[in-house]
Amino acid sequence: MHSIRMTAGTAAAALCRGTAVGAMAVVIAACGIRPAHVAGAGSGSPAAGPRSASPSARSAGTGGGSASPSPGSAGATAVACWPAGIRVTLDIRSAGVAAGSSYVPLDFTNVSAFPCRLAGFPTVTLTSRSGKQLGAGGQADRGLAAESLMLGAGQTAHVWLHLLDVMNLPPASCRPVAAAGLRVALPGQASAIFISHAVTTCGRPVHGTEILIVDPFRPGQARRGTAR
Repeated sequence: MHSIRMTAGTAAAALCRGTAVGAMAVVIAACGIRPAHVAGAGSGSPAAGPRSASPSARSAGTGGGSASPSPGSAGATAVACWPAGIRVTLDIRSAGVAAGSSYVPLDFTNVSAFPCRLAGFPTVTLTSRSGKQLGAGGQADRGLAAESLMLGAGQTAHVWLHLLDVMNLPPASCRPVAAAGLRVALPGQASAIFISHAVTTCGRPVHGTEILIVDPFRPGQARRGTAR
């Protein structure tokens, strides 16, 4: 009868092969096996809501869920939002007036099927019907902290626009003119969309006066009275 010898390594290997599933956590530690790390697990999953896989959803008006995106590290791993996947709307119902300015929110809804990241400030200008820019472009309010938001499919973020009542300015320096609407571009994007919104603005920049101020992106749809 032959004697059988098992080295420590052979015994450990046998133990790894024969251990029951219920003791797997102990065996993993003994066998030197590490579970794989899943990047972005949990926080990176798109929230449930209306979805659209194609840019045509913008014209159909789908994907307007009001769920709030969550700021955080997940946003850093998502690709930046593209114009074809974002529907921009002017929320007149939540607008307000105070201290010689009107406050109007823009909502940005992800109508694609994938999460994307919005960070900083959009580019906003007032234009004529022909698309010509009127006066100075919108100035980002750097006094407010910008956020990096991960916008899941169907989720919405917003910015507040502060529009100065130019009728309080000297006509000679302002040269009041009727603007037909807004041109809005996502951060880092050259292409812009036009949103109809008739307003009186200055036909040229006015030194020391900001006609249009743009707040940073904030999660969710805008609520009346929350502009700063």
